[in-house]
Amino acid sequence: MRKNRNFIAGAAYHVSSRTNNKTRVFSRHLGKKIMLLVLQSAKEKYQFKLHNFCIMPNHIHLLITPAEGTNLSRIMQWIKTQSAKCWNRIHGSTDHLWGSRFFARPAKDWWDYLLLHHYIDQNPVKAGLAANPTDWEFGGAFQIANNISDLVDYTSLDRQAYIKLLPPPPKR
Repeated sequence: MRKNRNFIAGAAYHVSSRTNNKTRVFSRHLGKKIMLLVLQSAKEKYQFKLHNFCIMPNHIHLLITPAEGTNLSRIMQWIKTQSAKCWNRIHGSTDHLWGSRFFARPAKDWWDYLLLHHYIDQNPVKAGLAANPTDWEFGGAFQIANNISDLVDYTSLDRQAYIKLLPPPPKR
């Protein structure tokens, strides 16, 4: 039996989850659109702030703060279940979409939060999928830079930083 996770109330968590066998489920536009719709539905169903996200071909990254009384494991279970149901319905499949348990770790402090934000943004750039994080339509940087406010919870300060395309934060 799996050990229960202990989460810190009010903490921002970097959450990552891979597809089963690292299958490139989200390499096509349809897969990424499914995840966007599921994330939007999750925000309507559960109370949490989504500070940043990135949908990669075989995994997702989220920077998320569950509201008080909201369970991160339940949120992730719902996201993974709904995306799998939708994917399988469209493709006439019954296969597992997601691999093992999701990874989650809290931001240790404000600086760590910024580094996690940057790490998530740089995923499509490092993978050669975009020249700039703001070019990747399936990430928070794109939504913030283009003033899209339906998924990512951001401030005007966040937006100003993206517009200026600040260099990566220095290593601590």
